[in-house]
Amino acid sequence: MLKEKILQKLGAKQTKDFIIYGIGQAINLISPLLVIPYIVSICGEEGLGKAGVGFSFALIAIVLVDYGSYINGTKEVSINNNNNEILEERFTTIFLAKFILLLAVISLCSILIFTIPFFQKDKIQLLLSLLIVVGQFINPIWFFQGLQNFKWITIINVLSKAIYVSAVFIFIKKPEDYIYINFLLGIGLIIASLLGFFWICKTFSFSLKKCSLTAALTLIKSEFSLTVSQLFFSFYQYAPIMIISYVSGSFIAGQYRIIDQVIMIFRTYFQMFFNFIYADICLKISKDVTTGVSSWKFFNGFNYLLVMLILICFYFNASEILVFFKINPNVNVKLVQYLKIGLLIPVLMGISFALKQLMFSFNKNEQYIKITIFSTILSMIVLYSLIQSIGLKGAFISTIIIEFIIIMSYSLVLRSSFVKNTTK
Repeated sequence: MLKEKILQKLGAKQTKDFIIYGIGQAINLISPLLVIPYIVSICGEEGLGKAGVGFSFALIAIVLVDYGSYINGTKEVSINNNNNEILEERFTTIFLAKFILLLAVISLCSILIFTIPFFQKDKIQLLLSLLIVVGQFINPIWFFQGLQNFKWITIINVLSKAIYVSAVFIFIKKPEDYIYINFLLGIGLIIASLLGFFWICKTFSFSLKKCSLTAALTLIKSEFSLTVSQLFFSFYQYAPIMIISYVSGSFIAGQYRIIDQVIMIFRTYFQMFFNFIYADICLKISKDVTTGVSSWKFFNGFNYLLVMLILICFYFNASEILVFFKINPNVNVKLVQYLKIGLLIPVLMGISFALKQLMFSFNKNEQYIKITIFSTILSMIVLYSLIQSIGLKGAFISTIIIEFIIIMSYSLVLRSSFVKNTTK
């Protein structure tokens, strides 16, 4: 009966799209689980920690290159999906803007790598990691999301990860090969993204010669504030491993990367679920707040219950999970404890992601930006302090503290919206 209710609310097309989209996202989750145990066995925790710093460095840089393409760009494609002229203008303008930003970001990152001692000691690996940024520049998934073409989104995800996983097992053969891990991820993303890029140009007869420099610069200017908030959010998500590596070394950073990868399974899933139902929730709330909030409660409530059941299984099998990642829990007893503490993060994350949907649905963008910037700055301070005082455990405790603060902040902001709409 519950299954029938879910299918009824989703509809046949949404159910099919969710399955197709889910396959691609599942590959994103599975691929690290395939390669990390192998990387640890070849390169050790230290090599994994160094590669983790490069990966996080690239992910933070990606935010500046993506700019607003995955938010406003996707929205504009969705609204104008039947107007080929507007689609071409948006596609070419956004890609020119991203190209300008790519050149600026690559230049800035190169300066940071060659001037900051912490980055300079592993400059080759960090420079090669920037290929991930190049791949994301080409990646046209934002356009496919606007068209709701989940088939091509899945093709790009599956192909890029298949190339990456295969390449890791073929080319990573000795400890010093850790410098190529992110390089191989970037190569896979570039190849798969180019395939999707050329398919779009051919199918819609887009011409890159119609790019407008003025329009691209205007776009960069208009998306600045939103990008700043997303940049802070990316620091909150990806900077911890850099701080841990700086304070405690690459070996401890590698241990953090293993536990964080388990947490990332849930973070990626919550992000996928957020993206899939977000547009529908916004539409329903815009038409009728009561109906929209009811739908939001149903989907997020059912999803949260499902995730909690999985988290309970993970909690009672923490030792087995570490064994899977080639870590002996008998030697690293503390890591089992840290993993169990870390599993509290998705418990809070499920709530914060759900509340974020309402923040955007009720047009609380300005408050969201302020909360994001404040929580990111606070998280860096708390993280640095706790790592120095109590070690690796502090990294997970700091995230738990910040997630709780974010939830409280969202709740206080949204309270006024609920009161306003229920008293009408």
